[in-house]
Amino acid sequence: MKIVFFDFVTHYGGAPQLVVSTAKRLRAEDDVEVVDVYGTCQDYIRVLKDAGIKTRILVPEARSTYVGYRHSKIQRFWCTILQVPVFGRIRKRLTRAILEINPDVVWVYSPKALLFLKFNFGLRRYPVVMYATGCPDALLLPWWYRWVIRSRPNVVMAISTETVRQLRLMGVKAGRIKLVFESIDFAEILDRSRAALESPLPGLDGSPRIFLPATLLHAKGQHTAVKAVSRLKEQGFNPTLWLAGDSAPEDEPYVRYLHELVEERRVSSNVYFLGWRRDVPAIIVQSDIVILPTHTEGFGRVALEAMVLHRPAVTTPVGGMKDLIQDGKDGLFFPVDDDEALARHLARLAKDGEFASELTKNGYKKATEEFNPEQHTQRVRSALASAVKLFSK
Repeated sequence: MKIVFFDFVTHYGGAPQLVVSTAKRLRAEDDVEVVDVYGTCQDYIRVLKDAGIKTRILVPEARSTYVGYRHSKIQRFWCTILQVPVFGRIRKRLTRAILEINPDVVWVYSPKALLFLKFNFGLRRYPVVMYATGCPDALLLPWWYRWVIRSRPNVVMAISTETVRQLRLMGVKAGRIKLVFESIDFAEILDRSRAALESPLPGLDGSPRIFLPATLLHAKGQHTAVKAVSRLKEQGFNPTLWLAGDSAPEDEPYVRYLHELVEERRVSSNVYFLGWRRDVPAIIVQSDIVILPTHTEGFGRVALEAMVLHRPAVTTPVGGMKDLIQDGKDGLFFPVDDDEALARHLARLAKDGEFASELTKNGYKKATEEFNPEQHTQRVRSALASAVKLFSK
């Protein structure tokens, strides 16, 4: 097949990382090309270039690539209006690029990309697949989000069973949904875990060493981690918490709150803000425990990386986490915002080495047997082929 991946990538998070690793594997049998709108995410463009994946950038001259103001409908609407001229150029150049490539199928992961395909009559001749990599509450989504997912993709790949459930609530027909669990390139993760760190890590003398890699925003639950570390310190531990991740401008109030919370709980010598890091696997192997106190999660790529790298994963039972982890066997769950329960799990893992070893052994077995990249690639290829078949009927 000739496959085009099109989307607005401004942050090299879990979804674009999944796209890149999948595209690299698909190239063994298929022709894959990437169409990126702005080309401003340097990590994304660099990885595509290093992998030899053909890439087109539509509007590299665009100055504004981020609408923002998601907490203010008026400001968000006004910023959207200001970007209408840029949207016009995107639409025109997208049409030209897709027609020149003439793919068998177009693959996206965001509703924004779907909108550009939905309202582009010149591209209706091409089947579309959406990879639903998140797990939002369908009933809380705006009407246009539900409408475009129901109406444009020929197939929707769902990253978890919870995502399948939410898609059904949105009105997506069961026959158009394909369950495709996330995976990672095991060999690449192992190589990156052995590479030198970008910069030295503070707090290496702490115990336990806890790692939370996630964008700094309230829904990722960094505040719960800080409070749990405070509890551990009160119990006589000397924990280290590494928070790796950046933030959007509109999330700066939350970042300030986190710094204030660290001071209030007197854990400034235990909690370290590392910023955006490319060496996450190398940090995982320096840590004792990987945590994700998130409120929502499509799948939990970092938890899977931890399992592959023989580190226990402690997470909330949200979204795809319930597919990845069986509580008490290959990982641990705690309720959202429950810092007391998180602290209790962390203390047990720090004190009971045998239990921690059993979790990591089972976690590695689960990850490698049920979420390996070869199975994932075949499921993606099957979903793409199904879209072409459904479209031709």
